[in-house]
Amino acid sequence: MYNEPLLNQDIKSLLMSLLCGVLIIILDRLYLFLRRKFKAFRYKKIFGKDILNKYSIVYGKMQLIKPYDNSGQVMQYPYTKSNGSRFRISAPVSFTETKSAKYISDSISKNTKSTATIISDEEIAHKLDLSYCSLGGYNNLKTIDVLKADNNYYVDIDIENEAKIISKLNNSDFYSIDGTYDYAVIIKLKNRNFPQRTQICVAGLGESGTSGASWLLANKWKELLKKVGRKDFGCIVRVKFGTDESAEIVKIITYKDYKKNRITIN
Repeated sequence: MYNEPLLNQDIKSLLMSLLCGVLIIILDRLYLFLRRKFKAFRYKKIFGKDILNKYSIVYGKMQLIKPYDNSGQVMQYPYTKSNGSRFRISAPVSFTETKSAKYISDSISKNTKSTATIISDEEIAHKLDLSYCSLGGYNNLKTIDVLKADNNYYVDIDIENEAKIISKLNNSDFYSIDGTYDYAVIIKLKNRNFPQRTQICVAGLGESGTSGASWLLANKWKELLKKVGRKDFGCIVRVKFGTDESAEIVKIITYKDYKKNRITIN
């Protein structure tokens, strides 16, 4: 009888310890859940709300013009591997765009726990009611949609005059490939026909520009978020040749800059 109060006290202490342990686990899981939700919420500000369930990463589908060998005969197997094996395929895909698609796809999965559909530009060439990130320049029809959009007030790519990226606010502000750097654009727009949809393109003057800017968008989206929030923008990126992780922002143009420039001109 003397030990019964002590036994009850031990049981109470044990139950209290178990309860505290359970609460700590619940709070920890809740913290991680809320942290993921908050990160996804911020991520949506850059990519748009469709990033959580119906987002497309668009690569440019290309065709090979018939190649001829030294004797003038059509090559039946124009593609080769490093081991000498030869192949024939109907639609080649740029390695740069494949690598860029992986950067963006991995970023979406990491930050939202969702997946994106990887699809060619020709499959959705005439589709407007969708959110996407297109990779590559004028070899991608959905990138052309962004570059030529009426509400792209920010940057353009001129491939006819020595291939350069030009600020739409000042034609004398342009960027061309030099001995050290490639350049690229990241443009985000709300679709004029379907305002709930978001269009993004990542396009380099060269391959390093595209892959480096894709890496930057995938891994430094928080840096972009600090500068533009959820607004449309045009961003010019500089990349050292062959070094995607060297990508850095050179200039960002927002709608606020566009309006300010119009007031100044008028």
